[in-house]
Amino acid sequence: MPLINGIGIILNCAVVGTLAFTHDEQLFGWSVVAVTVAYLCAIAAFMITARLGLYVHLLLWPSMAQNIFAIVVLGGIVWSGGQLFWGIILAIAAALFLGKRVAVIVAWSYVAIALVLGLLEPTLRELRSQPALGLSTGLAVDVFVVSVALLVPVVVGLVDQINAERDRSERLLLNVLPRIIADRLKREPGVIADAYASCTVLFADLVGFTDHSLRVSPERLIEELNEVFSRFDALVAACGAEKIKTMGDGYLAVAGAPDERSDHAAVICELALQLQESLPKINRDLGTAFELRIGIDTGPLIAGVVGKSRFSYDLWGQTVNLASRMQTLCPPGMVLVTDPVSRVAGPDFVFDRHTMTEVKGVGQVATCVLVGRAEESANPRGAISTGAS
Repeated sequence: MPLINGIGIILNCAVVGTLAFTHDEQLFGWSVVAVTVAYLCAIAAFMITARLGLYVHLLLWPSMAQNIFAIVVLGGIVWSGGQLFWGIILAIAAALFLGKRVAVIVAWSYVAIALVLGLLEPTLRELRSQPALGLSTGLAVDVFVVSVALLVPVVVGLVDQINAERDRSERLLLNVLPRIIADRLKREPGVIADAYASCTVLFADLVGFTDHSLRVSPERLIEELNEVFSRFDALVAACGAEKIKTMGDGYLAVAGAPDERSDHAAVICELALQLQESLPKINRDLGTAFELRIGIDTGPLIAGVVGKSRFSYDLWGQTVNLASRMQTLCPPGMVLVTDPVSRVAGPDFVFDRHTMTEVKGVGQVATCVLVGRAEESANPRGAISTGAS
């Protein structure tokens, strides 16, 4: 893009230079030649260094000097065909490519020069006779046509840049918040906290990850963990659940919040089975030997956004605590759930090993193991292996 822009400027200089020499404006014409040489040097410097900032600087300051010279030798702002207008283009270019500090310097320089030249306008006219009407008109047309040709791409570029930044911010926000919560936060900045009467929470933990981390490089470890959780994310989205966060090698998901749904327990049970089913292929692809233990509970909870500089959507309540405890107590390769999960999930799933389990801080809790889907139990050849006996 800079090279195309530079070639366009050189071609415009050729037109303006021809116009100047045709109307016998030698000083103005040679100033155009001089600035053309400066532009060629700028293009050469960019081709050698690829430094956009240097390229813009080498265009900016010779342009400003030549514009001032043109106004002086042609007898003022009006007779020069409005050459002073180029200062606005230069200030915009500085703001886009050189940062706020340089843009402020250029803008104030332009204002100061405009004021001085405005005051000197009568004097500049008296120092020479009016240039040929054709020259003044031609320069005015050139200023208008080229400025539009430059401004339109700039405006389009700015709009595209704004849209790109907005989309980037949107993607970043959706990486940390569910879409429904992100939309609410944009509409109604402030505290977001909701109570849900019935949700189902899933905690999953990669068994063997800690030992594995001692045998591989940090880079490899993060690559593997990212691959595992990326596949989990896809399953969560496909099942209609909501990923909440990862905690080291742990994974937290929920159904029923922030989108309320009556089949939340069935959604999470299906997700748990799919997570277990996905692990053998993940292990083959990565050359690992991970196992999953999953804990699930269903019941009321509170969900909301915490943090100001770094947002986090999180869950609180006894349901969350019990799901975490189920994961801790669960044997590797299995899915341990509380009895309410088996009752709410419906007839599509098979549960076994109903027992009372001592849970720290809670006491005796009725639990069972999610074995599989009811249709698979009716067709054992299609049933999954969960390690349950």
